[in-house]
Amino acid sequence: MSRSAATPAPQPLLIDAAGHTCVAWWHAPAPAVDVSVAPALPRGWLPAGALSMAVVLASSWGEEDMSGYDGQRALAIALAEGGLGTLRFEWPDTGDSSAATGSTSTADALAAFDAAATLALALSGCERLAFVGLRLGALLAAHAAAARSDVDALVALLPVASGRAFVREQRLLGAGIPAPVHAPAPGRAFDPAELPMLLGGFAQPVRRLEALSALKWPADVESPVREALLLWPPGAAVRSVAAALAQSGMGVREWAHEDLAGALAVAHQARLAPAAIAEIVCWLQQRAGDAAPRREAAAIDEHAVAAFDEDDALSTAHLEAATVAVLALSAAGARTWMRLRAGGVAVRERVVRIGDVRDREPPMLAGVLSERDPGGPLGAARPGRRGVVLLSSGRERRIGPHRLWVPWARERAAQGEVVLRLDVAGIGDSLRHASPDPQRRPEQYDARCVDDIARAVAWLRREHGVGEVTVMGLCSGAYHAWQAALAGADVQQVVAINPLVFHWTPQASLAPTANAFGQIRIAGDAVRSLRDPSRWWKLASGRANWRVIVGALAARSRHALRLRARDVARSLGWPLADDLAADLAQASARGVSLNFVFSSRDPGLALLREEAGRRGMRLARDSRVKVWVIEHADHTFGGTAGRAALYARLDTLVQSAPSMPSSPVVSSSHRCATFQP
Repeated sequence: MSRSAATPAPQPLLIDAAGHTCVAWWHAPAPAVDVSVAPALPRGWLPAGALSMAVVLASSWGEEDMSGYDGQRALAIALAEGGLGTLRFEWPDTGDSSAATGSTSTADALAAFDAAATLALALSGCERLAFVGLRLGALLAAHAAAARSDVDALVALLPVASGRAFVREQRLLGAGIPAPVHAPAPGRAFDPAELPMLLGGFAQPVRRLEALSALKWPADVESPVREALLLWPPGAAVRSVAAALAQSGMGVREWAHEDLAGALAVAHQARLAPAAIAEIVCWLQQRAGDAAPRREAAAIDEHAVAAFDEDDALSTAHLEAATVAVLALSAAGARTWMRLRAGGVAVRERVVRIGDVRDREPPMLAGVLSERDPGGPLGAARPGRRGVVLLSSGRERRIGPHRLWVPWARERAAQGEVVLRLDVAGIGDSLRHASPDPQRRPEQYDARCVDDIARAVAWLRREHGVGEVTVMGLCSGAYHAWQAALAGADVQQVVAINPLVFHWTPQASLAPTANAFGQIRIAGDAVRSLRDPSRWWKLASGRANWRVIVGALAARSRHALRLRARDVARSLGWPLADDLAADLAQASARGVSLNFVFSSRDPGLALLREEAGRRGMRLARDSRVKVWVIEHADHTFGGTAGRAALYARLDTLVQSAPSMPSSPVVSSSHRCATFQP
């Protein structure tokens, strides 16, 4: 029996704690553990089935939660395949959980950890636990373990030195994002502790930052945890963590690996080292093996091993049935829908999966569906309501950068739309495509994502009776939304936000400044800098590199000639490869409402203008293609002012009928773009 066949599919669950609801995933253990999965243990040490320890897996917070999600999921899968039932959960104000970002306390987070631990015991049937935490999650795991008596092992993956160190690092990460604007309503009492501050791109009240800063590793009291495993890159300056845990009575083992330095890179580059995953699985298997009934090594001979292997199939069948029974009992008492309020209106959400987990192709997709709660005062929304599919950027899961999509999806659900935050294949909790892309594209630019969108749209119409559908995406999600319209998907409106490419080429880079257009933009900046007299003085005095300037001028000239030649070819009716103007005309001719939204100075805005040429810009001038610019916003709308302006523009676009052009309203926060061909 293969490991993938033996391990049940992860099950989405809801955890209630401290008045909030957290989304969690239960990775049931494989029904048999063998030497190929636990090479460090003698075969006789392991029971003929799942190990007698359950694992609770906690992520970090903010950007670290975003970039670490794939690694956490891979670790949970490996633990389950190794016989350790694993529950991974989201904090009350992160991911798809119910609370608004920054609205919870440290006590709420610890209550969620405790509820997750209790649920893991119930699902696994075990009596002992292990806690695994990433960064800030490791610090919270140590505090959660100290409050219980059934935690035997603690794994701290890249642990923070303290809460104060975490806050300092995360505030530095958000230094380039515009600061939140706080303007209390006239006549209302002003509490400075409620001032919003940026923490790793997420707005937090001052009181939350102060509470996090006060967190330290529990060294003053004896911990019930017997052993701890600390994993970090070589040279990490966090030896104080090991000292604190040792002072609390734990046996501490340290493990360093250079590949761990990339575990918290940007979302499309972050990768938890396979060696680290293997080390965690093996170490926890040893801890579980110590707790399990052992067979004495001297009593094991070849005949005993043969008899054990003959009974393995029967044991596997029994354990598979037991696993199914546990899941069925859990599902019988578990809620499917998370109930919320958005703008005073009752809405509900649930994790959905599109497809069959047993199918390799097309792969099963995951997402979160938001809609008006039929049990609320307003009742269910009307039949034929609009469906909205939201796509994220890069390898970020369905919540979007800085949790961009979560509050807006709930607000639109309160207005009557059915909103699906979708993970395309290979992203978040959706399975990967069976075979590699022929063009070797990264998953966030896989051409088959268009098929994923078409499947999601068909599912919305079949299961929820939606009528018109809007597909909306940011960055690479914008690229897929645009490609879906170009491919003839049955969508009525497309909103592409800050796309960086319109036609993918195998040589394209994911970095905006590393692809061909990025180089041209750099060259243009260099040319514009020559308008500064001081630059000429630097050139005359020999302090400027004239070769760089000449190269920039040559690159800009070649690019201008290329654009001019394409415009001439269009006027003569010659077909062009990757002709954005022709693509825009083709999609708009089918009646698809095309909307492009850019933050000011985003490189995609100039790319659209140049690649569409005179013909494409005529479509923008007569409103068949609408282009909008959001002022005071960065690429992922991390600042509160830019995000509020984006939400206002998206509300207007979704509320307008696809056949009706949007009014080019100009305001201080967002304006309709005008172009000079």
